[in-house]
This record gives sequence, C-alpha cells and structure tokens, in this order.
Amino acid sequence: MNNIKNTDISADKRIEILTLKYNAIMFNMGKEQGEGGKIVLTTAYNALKWGYGQGKWNLVGIEDLWAEALKEGGVLFNRPHEKRWGTTTAEETLDLIGQTTVGPWQLTTTNIKNVYGIPYGVKQNWTVRQTVEYLIANPEIQAKMIADYIQNSYTKYGKRSPYGIQNYFWLEAYVKREIGQGKWSDSVLCKIPTGKTWKDLTPEDKANTGYYAKQLLLGNNHENHGLMFWLWVTGDIDGIKDVFRVWRGQKVMVWDPEKNDAVLTEKQGDYRIKSEDILYCDCHPEFKQKMVMLVEESNITDK
Repeated sequence: MNNIKNTDISADKRIEILTLKYNAIMFNMGKEQGEGGKIVLTTAYNALKWGYGQGKWNLVGIEDLWAEALKEGGVLFNRPHEKRWGTTTAEETLDLIGQTTVGPWQLTTTNIKNVYGIPYGVKQNWTVRQTVEYLIANPEIQAKMIADYIQNSYTKYGKRSPYGIQNYFWLEAYVKREIGQGKWSDSVLCKIPTGKTWKDLTPEDKANTGYYAKQLLLGNNHENHGLMFWLWVTGDIDGIKDVFRVWRGQKVMVWDPEKNDAVLTEKQGDYRIKSEDILYCDCHPEFKQKMVMLVEESNITDK
C-alpha cells in the first residue's frame, strides 16, 4: 500500500489504509499513553475517516496527528476529560509569548476563534469560555482543526518538510533565527525562573532553544517516539524515504515582511538528516538500525 499516492485512490481505499495504520499504532502504543492515549488516537482516526470520505487532507496521515499529539499534549492524555480537551495556560506550557492553548494538539484560542474553528461551528463573537466549552464537548472537532492546520502547512511549505513541520510551532520566529538556534535536541521552551513570567524572557533565552521540527520528526528527551517511528510502525517505509529526500533537498526560506510569510530562496539549506541524529528510541533497536540504514542510503543517492 505504501507505493499508492493518496490522490490516486478512492476514498474507501484511503479509509481502508487509514484503518490498518490506526490498528498498527494502537497495537504499538506504549503503556504510558494509557486509556487516554487510546481515546486521543481514536478521536484522530474518526476525524480523518470523516475527512477522507469528504476528499480532504490528502497530505495528512494519522501518523502526523498522533506524533503531534504526543509531543504537544501527551501529558494530558490521562487527565480528566475536561482537562484533556480543555485549556492549558502559558504558565503551564511555558509558552514563549503567553498563549492559551486547547486540547492535546495545543491549538491556540486565537487561531481557533479567528480561523480554524469557524468551519466547525465556532463563532467569532464567543468568549474564550464559550469556545472552550464547545470544544470540550466536541473533541473530534479539535482533530479536524489540526488536520486542517497540518494540511495547510504542508501545502504551503512542503509535506513533512523542515518548514512545514516547524509551522506548527512557530515558523516566523524560527525563520528570523529568533528561536531554535541552539542544539537541536535541547528543549524548545525556556525554563522560566521562579517569580518570573514569559514576559521576562530575553531574546537570547528564546534563540538558544532546540529545533522543534527535527524533534517532532526524530523524537526528543521527553518523547522519544517521533513521527519517523510511527511511519515505521505503520509500514510506510516510502514515507520515511520521502522525508529524508525532502529534508536533504530543502532550500532556505527567509521572512518577507511585505508578504508577512516565509519565502523560498535558491540557497541550499543544511537540513540533511545524518545517522548521528538517530539518538532516540533505544527501546526499539530494530527501528534505530533501520533508520540508520535508510538515512545512509538516502545521503548517497537521489533516488
């Protein structure tokens, strides 16, 4: 099934493949994700099943939604329903600019009210409380909004590309080199001193942080199962090879203030994944071995 492109198959076939991948992830889910993890994964599955039936989200797989949920809100999985699907404050998330987020995918209340919630019944004149109460009662809408967000990111910046993934976190600041300039595996957040808030963070604090996109892809100290692991779990070796190819060939993007967006240049970027980047997931040595083999193959061929 891995050689079939989403655009070439029927909705029924896409849903059939989705179901196989859902079952594979469910079977390989860690005990630490618990019953809450199963709820989040099933919510993502039901949303994608609906969307695929509507001809939506040809660039988005269940691996994308699951990897994002693990990194963004894995700690919420086994909280009570209202907390799993409710708000998280900037003080709780250590957000760099003080945003309030919702649910395991941590979409901001601003984005929900102004953009992503509107197609699913959110009203712009609602208060934050009204919006959040609606989303707590309708978790599947949260998964649909995230699928829209990822689809838009991949469409603009490339499927599973460095910038396409980084856009989920904070693309503008990364392109301007204001965040993500430290060691890639370091925390993407800043530890805020006692008695201080995000407003007290210096530009140096923010710049000397880890690289979100690479951590989402390959894992990190807090969640060692990245997107590549879940592609391996679902048997999507072609998907893994595509990621290596895209990252190897990525051109540099710069910020265009007139367009208020990142724009592509002709300068070759330094995004190639190296074998020494395969740091995490010691619990699955066969995965690490496969990854090292594939990344070494990808760096000596353009096929």
